[in-house]
Amino acid sequence: MAWIIVDIGERDWSKLAYQFGHELGHVFANSWQADAKLAPPCQWLEEAIVEAFSLRGLGHLAKGWKQNPPFAGDNAFGDAIAEYRQNIIKRYEALADTQGLTRDPAAWFAGHRSEIEIPGLNPFAQAMSLTVLKEYEQVSESIEAIAALNRWPGRSGVPAGEYLQQWKDSCAELHASPHLPVRLGELLGIPPGTK
Repeated sequence: MAWIIVDIGERDWSKLAYQFGHELGHVFANSWQADAKLAPPCQWLEEAIVEAFSLRGLGHLAKGWKQNPPFAGDNAFGDAIAEYRQNIIKRYEALADTQGLTRDPAAWFAGHRSEIEIPGLNPFAQAMSLTVLKEYEQVSESIEAIAALNRWPGRSGVPAGEYLQQWKDSCAELHASPHLPVRLGELLGIPPGTK
């Protein structure tokens, strides 16, 4: 059984959905058991993937709430959810632009790798989440790849090229689309299987 713990204020429903979506992404990425510790150097990549998952979910929630609210006459709250999501995206767009991710993802990764590979949801993972979100939106089956994460020894503690190769192989085992690990490798200039 997975426990999802969030930290929100009273009636902060958008933040609840956002945090829950992020943590649910970790569950889908096979990071919910007590011994499933995230580790550098690739922890940032899982953080970007699940952050994008959460942002994607907020988009669907906003649209669904606007069209078919759970409470009669409460359609306008869909706009509040959409605004909350857009504020996060604007913040991350500014990070991506400042860091150089929007100009050249491979140069961004090569130039900031030592900072990118630190543990946690860091500003580089936040910026990268928009690249992942774009892939979710353009190639809808790419979301399947989340379930193929971390199914190998070493989990996120292996070098980036190996992580992407293991992820791609795991996608094949699960008959999930390998689009996301392949595309991220292309964008970041990380050939599968390399260090």
